[in-house]
Amino acid sequence: MTDTAPRNRRTFLILAGLFLLPFIAAWIYFRFLPQLHPTEFTNYGQLIAPARPLPALSLVDTQGQQAPADALQHKWSLVYVGTTECNDDCRKRLVMFRQIRLALGKDLQRAQRVYIAPDVAAAAKLHDELAADHADLRFYADAGAPGTRASDFFQSPDPTAIYAVDPLGNWFMIYSGAVDPKGPYGDLHKLLQLSTIG
Repeated sequence: MTDTAPRNRRTFLILAGLFLLPFIAAWIYFRFLPQLHPTEFTNYGQLIAPARPLPALSLVDTQGQQAPADALQHKWSLVYVGTTECNDDCRKRLVMFRQIRLALGKDLQRAQRVYIAPDVAAAAKLHDELAADHADLRFYADAGAPGTRASDFFQSPDPTAIYAVDPLGNWFMIYSGAVDPKGPYGDLHKLLQLSTIG
C-alpha cells in the first residue's frame, strides 16, 4: 500500500508530460525556429491573407429583383466581376472555370460560378448571350451605391480575374493573369476534400 501513491503520481506525471509535449514542441518550433517554417505554399492562386469578409453587397437578378443576401455564401463561389461586354478573354476565362467546376465531379454542386455585371441591362444582355454555353453561371447586377459595389471590393489589375469566396462569405483567393487550369482545379479539389462546409 505504501508504494502505490508514488507509483500513481509517477504515472500521472508521465501521462501529463505526454499530453503537454506536443504543445511545448509546437511552441518552441513557432517561437524559436522560424528558419524551419515553410516558405512555399501549395496553392496556385494568390492567397488573400487574411481572408476578407464580404461587405453587404446589393445584388439583383436579371429581372431587377433583389438577390438573396447570402447569394455568395453556402457554396464555394468563383466570382467574375465583369463589364457590360464579355470579350474573347472573358469568354475564355468563363469556359476554363466552367471546365474546372465540372472536373470536380461529385463535388461540383458545392461550387458555383457567378457573373456580376455593372447594371441590370448588362446582366440581362450577358445572360442572353452566354446562358446557352454556361447554364450553371449565375448572373447578378451590382445595384450598390458608389463605394459599396462589388467592383469596389474585389480589386485586381487583371480585368478577367476570378475571385474565390468561401461558403462563409470570405474572399480568400484570386486567379489572375495566365492560368493553367490544373492549378485552380488542384486548389478547389483540395479545399473541397479538406472542408466540411459548403
